[in-house]
Amino acid sequence: MKFRNRAGAILAVATLLAIGLVTTEALAFRMIQNTGVGRFSAGAAVPCNSAGGFTHWTTANIPFRHNTANQGSGKGTALAAAASSWTGVSGANHNVTIAGTTTTGFSTNGINTLLWANGNGCTGSCLAITALVLASGQRITETDVSFNNAVTWTTNGNNYDTQAVATHELGHCLGIHHTNLTGTSPRPTMYAYYFGSGGRSLESDDRSALQCAQNRYPISAALMASRSAEAPLLGAEGATVALSARPRVGGAVLRFALAEGADIQLQVYDVAGRLITTLVNGYRPAGEHEVAWDGSSSTGPMPSGVYFARMRTQAQEARATVILAE
Repeated sequence: MKFRNRAGAILAVATLLAIGLVTTEALAFRMIQNTGVGRFSAGAAVPCNSAGGFTHWTTANIPFRHNTANQGSGKGTALAAAASSWTGVSGANHNVTIAGTTTTGFSTNGINTLLWANGNGCTGSCLAITALVLASGQRITETDVSFNNAVTWTTNGNNYDTQAVATHELGHCLGIHHTNLTGTSPRPTMYAYYFGSGGRSLESDDRSALQCAQNRYPISAALMASRSAEAPLLGAEGATVALSARPRVGGAVLRFALAEGADIQLQVYDVAGRLITTLVNGYRPAGEHEVAWDGSSSTGPMPSGVYFARMRTQAQEARATVILAE
């Protein structure tokens, strides 16, 4: 998927998306359909109920790494805000995070990467391009975003706004195509053309798209349903944070609780104390939460075994042993 300024054209698989088409359809969002296996930057725009299905994740936790080379320096806060927008969607279990930095590029290497570069299929009026790595069944296993380094990028709301474009591209990373809505106010972030810092916020059309993915391809549904059967985490008098973990097929589930909303950092370490991955880095409301870890790290999949998790707020921290299952 390429995101362009107003002067550019948007290219999908074998066809051009209609520009200027006005629709009154209630569900105007479109999903990316691509039945190939491998790495792709294009796909057909299809409705949620398409018989052919669409690209989707099968894991709730989707960590990205930020390459700070070129204009990537100083963009971490904007990228984290963009990721947080998609994490907070009601009715969807997708947990999109910025889990640290990397030196990897726009290539298939098991690491979801956000980077600034010249080329990678994004030149001229192209602002950014997303590549999806697909397995059979249109399952997304990796995704990368390359921002056009020839463009001048900002973080203060002026053109070209990093957070706005990142929010749009992360939508593509989640399997969402460009919306069919045009001329609306406020415009969905998945509008086909860049329209300024207004693209930072999700609108109902954007949220409906992610809810569609969750409903058609449920992730962590069994985990969410079983939460009510577990004992409350904050059982100790005076406790304000708590953390536990349990194994699951293909990974582990970390469960944490907050007595009040707070900025938190939830990280996983190996037995030698080396940081493996950051699962959550940002604000979470009061209550109990779950995060699925599939064993991914900045260097690739981790082997099954024993790991340790630490959750920190400004005032307290909690720890738990994590058993990574095969």
